[in-house]
Amino acid sequence: MNYSVPDCFMISLVCGFLFGAVYEALRIIRLILKFRAAVFVCDVTFFFLAALAVEALCPVLGSYVRSCTVLGFAAGVFAYIVTVGRILNLLESAAAEAWRLTIGRFIRFISGKLKSSFGAFAHKMRAEISNVYNFSLKIGKKPIGYLKSHHKKVYNNSNSNNKGSETSHVIKAQVRRSR
Repeated sequence: MNYSVPDCFMISLVCGFLFGAVYEALRIIRLILKFRAAVFVCDVTFFFLAALAVEALCPVLGSYVRSCTVLGFAAGVFAYIVTVGRILNLLESAAAEAWRLTIGRFIRFISGKLKSSFGAFAHKMRAEISNVYNFSLKIGKKPIGYLKSHHKKVYNNSNSNNKGSETSHVIKAQVRRSR
């Protein structure tokens, strides 16, 4: 069913006004988060959802996209922002500030508890860590006792002097422990 141009404009104006509630929800998120990336993401999300809403509205009002539908939807969103949005903006700003303060106090409380518990844990572990460190220093200072005897050859024993083809090119070394 095809509607006339004024009918399409009025229906899309009402739909745009109702769609202003989506803008209001995204504005609340922007007020709570209060950093630039959140503002950008909320704005892009709103325009994407608005484009989908207009695209879904156009087949209902006719078989194609009309400029009066797009303009009526934009005018409805604008009318919402200028009227109801301004009134709700005052309430939302106060509520968002109270929410941020409450969340900030909660986060400071939790971080204080975490700092104190990790501090107590680190204080208890300090003695154990120093014991481990001192033990590792003692191991590093110990003389290595690989060669127990200074008189015996340890490498290339003399009883293994079978001169095969594989051993003729090997340099024989005698390793003795020095004092």
